[in-house]
Amino acid sequence: MAHAKRMTLILYNSYDKNRWHEAHKRAIARAAPICHAFNCNLAIMNFPGNREDIKSIETTIGDSGRYLRELIDNNKFIVVDNYQPQFGVAITTTSKPYENKLITPEEVADLLYKKSCGLIVGLGRHGLSKEIFDFSKYHLDITKKGVSLETCTAIGVIPSVINTLLNHV
Repeated sequence: MAHAKRMTLILYNSYDKNRWHEAHKRAIARAAPICHAFNCNLAIMNFPGNREDIKSIETTIGDSGRYLRELIDNNKFIVVDNYQPQFGVAITTTSKPYENKLITPEEVADLLYKKSCGLIVGLGRHGLSKEIFDFSKYHLDITKKGVSLETCTAIGVIPSVINTLLNHV
């Protein structure tokens, strides 16, 4: 049986890029155990700070930050300002996909057998920018119903659905 390529959950900051918000820390802390559990990398894009700032996050989430430390120690945590080629195919996650870029969760799972994929989730009131929507090759509505999910709900649902599909294809 063929092995899937790498899935990376990318948290995109649309808050102030120059100032840490508590929401940044909470999102990273919540995403780390999800990425650990469902076998994907975690990347943060357009965030303030650097890798050392992330290592110093104190949290009670995710077994007191254990899963974030494991991602960091295993090179599965990436800090970037822009989308990187190693993420593979760029996929915007949204409840309002462009019709011409729409991809289903099943198609993402199939694609992961051929290519790595970066699934971009927006943080902040403004969500993802038009530039990200236009840049991404595909748009994924994980609900397939146009249901808008709260960010942390989406962070949990997207990797779990894709991983479940990968394990049952």
